[in-house]
Amino acid sequence: MNRQRVLDPPYRTALKPYGRALVELARQRPEIVCLTGDLTRQCEIDLFQAAFPERFIHAGMAEANMIGVAGALARQGLMPWVHSFGVFTTRRPLDQIVNAVAYPRLPVRLVGFMPGVSSPGGPSHQAIEDIALMRAIPGMMVIDVADATETAQVVAAMADVPGPVYLRLKRGEIPVIFPGDHRLSLDRAQVLEWRGAETGGGAHTSGGAGTGGGGLTTGGADTLGGAHTDGRADTGGGGHSAGGAHTLGGAQIAGRADTAGGGVSAGGGVSDGGAGISDGGWYSGTAPSSDVALLVSGMMVAPALAAARVLQAAGAVTVVVNIPVIKPLDTATVLAIARAAKAVVTAENHTIIGGLGSAVAETLAESGLGRPLRRIGLQDTFAEGARDAPYLFTKYGLSTQHIVDTAWSVLDRPGPTPRSPTLPADAGEYAPV
Repeated sequence: MNRQRVLDPPYRTALKPYGRALVELARQRPEIVCLTGDLTRQCEIDLFQAAFPERFIHAGMAEANMIGVAGALARQGLMPWVHSFGVFTTRRPLDQIVNAVAYPRLPVRLVGFMPGVSSPGGPSHQAIEDIALMRAIPGMMVIDVADATETAQVVAAMADVPGPVYLRLKRGEIPVIFPGDHRLSLDRAQVLEWRGAETGGGAHTSGGAGTGGGGLTTGGADTLGGAHTDGRADTGGGGHSAGGAHTLGGAQIAGRADTAGGGVSAGGGVSDGGAGISDGGWYSGTAPSSDVALLVSGMMVAPALAAARVLQAAGAVTVVVNIPVIKPLDTATVLAIARAAKAVVTAENHTIIGGLGSAVAETLAESGLGRPLRRIGLQDTFAEGARDAPYLFTKYGLSTQHIVDTAWSVLDRPGPTPRSPTLPADAGEYAPV
């Protein structure tokens, strides 16, 4: 089981991590060509156009034709990367994706920006069903990364995937949730953990360049409020340190138990986000037991981490699992986490039909594992237009508080539901809704 550390919010942000990573990869891979559907700057590929104008194709607002061109280029031994907003990359040219790309299993990379309700532009611009569409296509890999560090790494990681790939990306200022030593995996989901502010073994950015395969850098480590000291209990807010290091089914814990906000380890769980403490590398021990497991992807990772802290402080042992690859799903990790949890909650910036929640439900049902399951996402509805995305996340039940409410309800805990504090963010920072 892969465990990964996270940084503390509010998160620093990076500009154009995808565009920079694609340029870096293209320097090494001359077969890469870049296509745009009249959204060059908006998809960060103005950087590619400037660096490799002879390998850049402007297809205009003709997405179906653009997919056909990409399929033809792939047949000639090239690796086309196709860019637009998610709704125009998937829904509009669906037939061409099936027949010109997926059926012949060509190495075309489809990149869709502005997932779900991250766009305030209403149903015409909100890709709320793109994962469901791409999941249904045979042989299509579907990726939904969480932050700038994963974005910088996913480009090189997906280059050698045999067959088509769909990647959905947040547009604009991208949060840096993971430290520089984070390693994205296309095979394994990741149990997330926090230990307070981290130096992270390397620096990360606030609007700087992304480095291919190695996270982000600004030339110096960022401690985000001070480094964390291992080897002693951290009891901020009245946390309970249960007699030093706590082991769970053989799980390795460095130092003593670390809690925040009064969270208490109950039922054998570990009281640090429910994920325990480890060295952040590949881990093959027993899955951490928990009251509730939050299985999330993409833009829902940040609010899930915030919700987990609130739940943990209220005594509900919580595990957060980042699932960047929705197809093929890491069913082994999903089942291991679900078996060790009393309840499972999925959260996605997408309709609950056909996306991550459906994939997890199918996995649990086919294994015969009986666990209460709640799916957070758009509830079979189109979203409205709005002035900003945070309003939409709140209205359609994608906020931190909604995750807390859903988890508290499925656990049937007595007393009032814990409240999630509003986290302020300065210019250049990102805080979960």
